[in-house]
Amino acid sequence: MENNLLEASASPLATPVRAYPTLKESWGALGWFLLAIGAVGLPVMLLAQNVAHASKPVVGMVMTLATNLAFLGLLRWKAGKRWRPLQFAGREQVWLYALLPVLVLAMLGVLSVVQLLGLPDLASNYFKELVRTPVVAFLLGVVIAPVLEELVFRGVILQGLLRAYKPWIAIGQSALLFGIIHFNPAQSINAALIGMLLGWLYYRTRSLWLCMTVHALNNLVAFGSMLTEDGKSTDSPEAMLLKWPFAYAGLVLLSGFVLILILRRVQQTTTPLTTDEEPQAPLTPPIALSPTTYNDRSRAV
Repeated sequence: MENNLLEASASPLATPVRAYPTLKESWGALGWFLLAIGAVGLPVMLLAQNVAHASKPVVGMVMTLATNLAFLGLLRWKAGKRWRPLQFAGREQVWLYALLPVLVLAMLGVLSVVQLLGLPDLASNYFKELVRTPVVAFLLGVVIAPVLEELVFRGVILQGLLRAYKPWIAIGQSALLFGIIHFNPAQSINAALIGMLLGWLYYRTRSLWLCMTVHALNNLVAFGSMLTEDGKSTDSPEAMLLKWPFAYAGLVLLSGFVLILILRRVQQTTTPLTTDEEPQAPLTPPIALSPTTYNDRSRAV
């Protein structure tokens, strides 16, 4: 019987691979993004400018596409066997898609207060030039950016963090990185706050389609407003606050109330996936343990 116990103790055990990324590795993603810009984005930009003689908006679109594809590829390479399949469809219900325009408008109503901070917009001139070519603006803002950014930040980074950390740590970290990576003060705070909402929606539904749609609608509204303004808009948050302070405050409060109602409904109709319900992690090669020692490596961190 003693021999049987020793044989059982010495039997190979398989250990689940840690999810990618950890918190430390998620900070490293900023470095991978900069590498993607330098190794792929900038050369593509120079080719588009000097060889193809493309316009500035087209150059920006091609560079964004190339950089984000390279960034996603680097994350895939870095993850290796720890890579998780991207989950496009989740537990969202059809009624939620019908309410997404209302959700986005309510979100933008609340976030309009960020503009009152008067943060510098380092990309203002580029955006003004971009909207002069609406087709390029639509492809970049409503198709390319929402799809690729959601694949990276919700599909890869947040999905991995959710498997090892508490939801709000994972959501907060992915949102923070999402804000930082815009490298533009006027965009970064909004992007981080929107990232919190997108992260929570992904946590509740595990649907990349849903996150991509919200992201695309947000950008569509933003570019639509830029197309209609003449550079001296009188309906900016600053102007509304000065002319109609109570009306503006009421609008923000109403937007917040509507947003809370929709999110509350999402919470009531969804149940976050547990670790057991998610796709199983790949296993490391069996590790033979000695008959007299046992090392617990089964806890994911």
